[in-house]
Amino acid sequence: MKSFSIEKSKKTILSPNSEFERRVIFQYYLDNDISINEVEREILNNCTVSEPESIGIIGCLLNDFSHLNILRLAIGAKNKSNKKLAKNATSFFTSEALEKADNYYSFEKDFDLFTKIEQIVSREYDMLYY
Repeated sequence: MKSFSIEKSKKTILSPNSEFERRVIFQYYLDNDISINEVEREILNNCTVSEPESIGIIGCLLNDFSHLNILRLAIGAKNKSNKKLAKNATSFFTSEALEKADNYYSFEKDFDLFTKIEQIVSREYDMLYY
């Protein structure tokens, strides 16, 4: 790994067997308060990572208010070992937004219509909150 750039490390970020390398890049962005560009946003939105800490960091980096991202942030908020992640994630969503996102994925959207990323994020969310 030569760079701590999401954009320059697209293959690594999207590779299913690169948990450690991906996590180092994500943590670098979080620790240094780096804002992502549109290319990086697209890469993160296509990342099928299943590790809760990385899911939470993606939520912080995306920092949008989609139902899916609210679940990512909620996952990050529960992290006990990464204090910056937990603090940032908690500050990026409200309990009302979480309730709406939870209801959307629990009752409104048919599970058969979930994307692979939605399946992973909702599974990790359910394991932490239910």
